[in-house]
Amino acid sequence: PCLCPACRFHSYIILSTSIRRINTTRNTIYPPTSNKTITMTDDANATMTDNDAEPAIKLTSKEGESFELPYAAARLSQTVKDACGGDDDDETPEDVEILKVGTPCLEKVVEFLKHHHAEPLSEIKTPLEDNTFEGVVKQKWYQDFVKGVDQPMLFDLVTAANFMAIQPLLDLTCLQVSCQLMGKSAEEIRVILNIPKLTEEEEAKARQDHRWIFDE
Repeated sequence: PCLCPACRFHSYIILSTSIRRINTTRNTIYPPTSNKTITMTDDANATMTDNDAEPAIKLTSKEGESFELPYAAARLSQTVKDACGGDDDDETPEDVEILKVGTPCLEKVVEFLKHHHAEPLSEIKTPLEDNTFEGVVKQKWYQDFVKGVDQPMLFDLVTAANFMAIQPLLDLTCLQVSCQLMGKSAEEIRVILNIPKLTEEEEAKARQDHRWIFDE
């Protein structure tokens, strides 16, 4: 990829804009003055899995479709855990509505949570030890998981992982997005991430505020 000052500048603006959008979305979902993160059903009852005595929980998408999984697996989501009172030993967790996540995406999230409970994802450390996805993520199931979805679903998973506070899923999907963007120009990245172009005034201000980007 080009590392000239102009491209470095545009890449920086793209990343900054993405971070601001994520933070804005997260502040909307989790207002700073509120401790409530998502809505729980009023009449939910804990159910038990067929295979063992572990308590189970149902996560419901914004369309109203529910997916059952062991509560021990669902606790990887800090948002779900907080909604259930944060008790790791809760034997009667209430079912939870995930009002910002659609059915197809939530189904993939539940698939991830179930598998992670059986085979945790190895930590993705930075700096990355390799410049390829396979070189960083060596567990085949996780390689196939992200490579088996199209780009819109991948972005939906990033958003869902952020909303549900599932750090391993957020790390995995962000890594895949980063690998997809490698070698792309700043303009190509802007289009892929659907970031509007800066106005002349915004670009002039950004150049003024971030002069260091142009330092060789």
